Amino acid sequence: MLTDADQPLVEALSHDGRRGYADLSAATGWPESTVRRRLAELVGTGAVFYDVEVDPDSVGFRARALLWLSVAPARLAAVGAALADHEEVVFAAATTGPTNVVATIVCRDMPDLYRYLTERIGALEGVERVETAPMVRHVKQVGAIRS
Repeated sequence: MLTDADQPLVEALSHDGRRGYADLSAATGWPESTVRRRLAELVGTGAVFYDVEVDPDSVGFRARALLWLSVAPARLAAVGAALADHEEVVFAAATTGPTNVVATIVCRDMPDLYRYLTERIGALEGVERVETAPMVRHVKQVGAIRS
């Protein structure tokens, strides 16, 4: 569990999550052993985790889209669990409003996106309607450092 005392460590990692223990020690003013122990505790509890982002274009995945799904309330948890298992889905959440699930997907190309919508999403029981918005330009993403 993160505490207020962890703020210097979180702040240092937010600038560059690849910083070594010695650099984190200098940034926080803590002994290196304290940084090492506290970071191990936070990773162990899941409060801090490592995540690697790869530009999908660089590995041949050029069709990104936002999906808004209207799902029968009784099927919301099942549809969410199914989406969590789809390799195309990079983000999914239950929402409120005219639709109750939002997802971001990444597919290789537009024919792959079409297959995903018709074969994978279309097969999910409880999905009543899908709105799809292909992304034409990606300008910002959490954690991404653009030069």
